[in-house]
Amino acid sequence: MSNQVLWRRLTKTDFNAMHGKASPYGRGGGAMHIALGVRTNAFPIDAFLNAPGRREVAIEASTRSGNRGRRTLTISSNPLRRGGEWLIRDQFGNRHPAWSPAAGFPSTYNAARPPYILIFRAGENFHARFLDSANIGKLEKKTIPAELLSQTKGIIPAPLALLSAFDVPSQTSLEAFDEAAANYQSDAFDPANISDGRRRIIAAVLLRQGQGAFRRRLLTAYDNMCAVTRCATTWVLEAAHISPYRGVKTNDVSNGLLLRADIHTLFDLGLISIEPNDLKVRVASLLRRSSYAAFDRTKLVIPARDAHRPSRAALAEHYASFQQ
Repeated sequence: MSNQVLWRRLTKTDFNAMHGKASPYGRGGGAMHIALGVRTNAFPIDAFLNAPGRREVAIEASTRSGNRGRRTLTISSNPLRRGGEWLIRDQFGNRHPAWSPAAGFPSTYNAARPPYILIFRAGENFHARFLDSANIGKLEKKTIPAELLSQTKGIIPAPLALLSAFDVPSQTSLEAFDEAAANYQSDAFDPANISDGRRRIIAAVLLRQGQGAFRRRLLTAYDNMCAVTRCATTWVLEAAHISPYRGVKTNDVSNGLLLRADIHTLFDLGLISIEPNDLKVRVASLLRRSSYAAFDRTKLVIPARDAHRPSRAALAEHYASFQQ
């Protein structure tokens, strides 16, 4: 699942419910919840929560302070209420810290600038935030999706600029890979198609090794040697882009590393990276008990020609996503 955001622009009724003033007697009554809306194609909340067919789900949502502000949100659907309306339960007595006065959440309702509650999903992680309408103008126009301004609620992909504006960490390459791997379904095995299978294997190996001309230039630049392991078995050496491939311009040798196949995978997942200043290999703590830990802080193999040496800017971009 890509990064997404769910939002709800609070009505006065919603706001009063969060402050225990929804009932005529000011005691909150049974309406201490935040109404979200009925599931539709434009508001696929059960898919957002990864809860198809369920009526209640509890998620752990963090605040800007990270795990220290993590709190459970219980979100449920009542099939007898307004056609199956979903709501966030008890935000009067069990308020999420992201929507508390300590976080700047308003204590009085202003119809001219109603607050928004937002729940971001980045991979399998949830993050709670709020936005005062008065502060929307302080954000760049390209940061806020038009739907968020024009609609009272919704669920849409969250652009990286929006995640950054609310200090929400995006889904990591490793999380995206784990999610894709969990959902991957290969074709059923058919021994009658064995020859076709061999062609697929050859095609897959060639695809992994990278574009022919780009790989050949890297093989020459790195003297047929993996830049991390110094492995010289050419059949397992692949052309790795430092900055992701975005057309032929990114096929410059300075935007590439010659890497053994397994190192290439770990590099793409952010589990291995290169310090851009001293050009030392860094291995993530997740791999500290593996054989890959031996490469941590070793010197990267550097091409003899200056023009072939890896771009420091590209390495810095990759190192920013390193899973330390």
